[in-house]
Amino acid sequence: MEKSPATRMSNNLDRFDRKTEVEILDPVKKNSPFISFKYSYREISSVGGKTYLRAKEKKFENGKFTSEEFEGVAPGNIHSNMAAEMQKMFFGLMGAVLKAIRGY
Repeated sequence: MEKSPATRMSNNLDRFDRKTEVEILDPVKKNSPFISFKYSYREISSVGGKTYLRAKEKKFENGKFTSEEFEGVAPGNIHSNMAAEMQKMFFGLMGAVLKAIRGY
């Protein structure tokens, strides 16, 4: 039995014409012709040993208006702990700024 040599079949992909290539682009995000805005509000207060939390967010994007609100009560030490941490951060940053200014 005689073996026949393998023949290579013609493949049209080998002769690909680059001039006919088409670039496929991702779809462009559809922008609304209307105005867009976002409003957010956060409030944390302490009254009578309790911490009161309140948050509001309103936004108008792509012709759609959404509104979210939150109110809650937490133990009073959360407000005092947060205020103490913010003061530490503020005075730490102010110290670094003053050292930088005094160094010049």
